[in-house]
Amino acid sequence: MPYTYYTKVTRDDVLAIRAYLNTIPAVQNSVEPNQLPFPFDIRMALWVWNQLNFTPGTFVSNPNKSAEWNRGAYLAEGLGHCGLCHTPKTILGGDKTGERLQGSALQGWFAANITNEPRRGLGSWSVDDIANYLKTGHGGTSIATGLMAETVGQSTSRLTEADLKAIAVYLKDRDHETGEAVDVAAPDQSAMKIGAQIYADECSGCHGSDGKGTPGLFPPLAASALVQQNDPTSLLHMVLRGARSVATDGSPTAPAMPQFGWLLKDGEVAAVLTYVRNSWGNRAPAVSADEAGRARSTFVERTD
Repeated sequence: MPYTYYTKVTRDDVLAIRAYLNTIPAVQNSVEPNQLPFPFDIRMALWVWNQLNFTPGTFVSNPNKSAEWNRGAYLAEGLGHCGLCHTPKTILGGDKTGERLQGSALQGWFAANITNEPRRGLGSWSVDDIANYLKTGHGGTSIATGLMAETVGQSTSRLTEADLKAIAVYLKDRDHETGEAVDVAAPDQSAMKIGAQIYADECSGCHGSDGKGTPGLFPPLAASALVQQNDPTSLLHMVLRGARSVATDGSPTAPAMPQFGWLLKDGEVAAVLTYVRNSWGNRAPAVSADEAGRARSTFVERTD
């Protein structure tokens, strides 16, 4: 329950949500008893967590920004609660406020950097790219899969064009402090050679030998912010388990990527991802066989 973000929502909007919920017929739902282990089952502990991580208060407009920017900030920081997934967390699960929107791993995926960072963020995306992505699940150099597919399908695709643009304007104004300063070592050339062969055999049919993909169907891998995230969790998930994009009114086709976990060994998964992350101008840390092995075990444990 993202109350740390919902605190910014105005009372009028909260009452409007309540009025809508009142129109939904009641259903029978048996609630499971609290299964949290000690000490997490002690509710008083939440008071301590709140003192460290929660600052109540309704959204306050920035007088130095436009009305559109402020509308986007209100939606992104309140009702949209973008930072809940896209901001790294402390050991206690609170936001690392100094790294807002710079990406975070959760539930077997990596919520990407959505600051205006040029290589791993939204720096190469236009306002229209971002708005179109939130509306249709397709935009910029990415398509919505996994948890973001749920967000687009059940939430952002239903926003007005004006609100989508406002969010995009706000996100494009999010500065970054790190990113290009991160030093990335050159990948092992033997891994790159193996990865290139696997890519040619298994990936190029959809994503192209040049990594540019197929417009409207398969996203480009070249210059892709998702591909170049420091954390390869989402890429490992897609290669090992496959993924399906979201289908929306604006983009009813939901292309899918097949799973390759049954075909590729851990070292091969690592090699092809290392190749993709360091080809066509991309630059990102190499993926190791150990990372692929841990991801495989995690995904099997979560889904089988």
